[in-house]
Amino acid sequence: MIEIKNVNWINLEDKIIEMKDISIHSEDKIEIDGRGKFLMPGLADMHTHITPASAKHYLYSGVTTVRNTGGNYELLNMIDGVSPKVYATYRFIDGEPGLWGPSSYGNISTNNIDTALAGVEELHKQGAKFIKVYGNIQENVLEAIVKKSSELNLEVAADLLHTKSIDSLKAAAYGVKWLEHASSIVHSLYPGYNTQIPTEEFERISQIEVDEQRLTAVLTHLKEKDVKIVPTLSLYRHLAEGRPFNPSELEKSKQMKLLDEDKVFTVNDQFNAIDAQLNDDFRRRQKWEYEQVKAITAKYLEIGGEVYIGTDAPAGTWVYPGLSMIEELNEFKSFNLDAFDILKKATVEAKAVTGEDDSYLLLNGNPIEQFENILDINTVFVYGKSFKHSEIANHIIEAEEMMRMFEEVEKKYEIL
Repeated sequence: MIEIKNVNWINLEDKIIEMKDISIHSEDKIEIDGRGKFLMPGLADMHTHITPASAKHYLYSGVTTVRNTGGNYELLNMIDGVSPKVYATYRFIDGEPGLWGPSSYGNISTNNIDTALAGVEELHKQGAKFIKVYGNIQENVLEAIVKKSSELNLEVAADLLHTKSIDSLKAAAYGVKWLEHASSIVHSLYPGYNTQIPTEEFERISQIEVDEQRLTAVLTHLKEKDVKIVPTLSLYRHLAEGRPFNPSELEKSKQMKLLDEDKVFTVNDQFNAIDAQLNDDFRRRQKWEYEQVKAITAKYLEIGGEVYIGTDAPAGTWVYPGLSMIEELNEFKSFNLDAFDILKKATVEAKAVTGEDDSYLLLNGNPIEQFENILDINTVFVYGKSFKHSEIANHIIEAEEMMRMFEEVEKKYEIL
């Protein structure tokens, strides 16, 4: 048992900071003097893509739980003990042609119902916590996937950003319970919209003011269908505006320095390559979608819909494992929520989905004053273990073994 004495406990339920003695379940027997420090539950990123190479970066920024929304079972099983708790699905199911190409180690691309249902069975046997479908999924396939998943007590999450046929109302009618990126709701508000429409048509639609009655009606229907959304607002903003961070101090943080210097997890190379291909037309569309999703999120919160905080790290550009949770927390300040509300949503409410865990952050600064103080970590408690911040930074990933496994997995799924 770990005993933390005289610590400032961030009581998110009662919205107070109170000095307490806190006991944390652990095989270790340690007593810590918490005077002048702050203790809060660990953060949960509810939409992300963790890998063995990125796992420690989540902990280094205070993320102790992740909802993994797409990946590979074999590779995720290589994640070592310096990692958040992983609540995962694995290969996502798309239509054909797949938006990420043909079936591979990370996706199943098919318009065949039997193949898709075999994919659901595969995921269930692997212990996936939910099933995820992607933007080119066909309606009859989606309907079959939801039915089969329901029989297996698995919810279906959908990333329908690039759909041309299934808006949020259709998705909800089929029984989809999660709309990742708050996707396809814009399609319900602007009939005829999709991300591939010609520039002239986008310019026309983007000049139309959102119909508030329509917005309320659509979101009320989704709420009645128990649909949850994860808006990933920082992803939209970075795709629209490029690298600049919110707040700008993140650029000089210890977390960014560790990411920049990581020779195994070379995420900046990926981001630079993607960013170089983004033109002004694409950024203008992303800016419009960013504003739409902010309005959707605000209204869904207002009517009592379920909204969760996630980043999509490290997809798109400039969204980083762990670190981008601070940006996402700051995005939620515009929704008439105070710091206690936002942190509760990113911890207690999220873990009502992923399962309670005994994870905490011992901080040197007050996170209620500013969310950036979360990055000033003294100790992370997760899985009954305690990690000093410096221990996480110095942790070495077995890069050669990881690459060998990746090559094997690639070959395996090429043969299937």
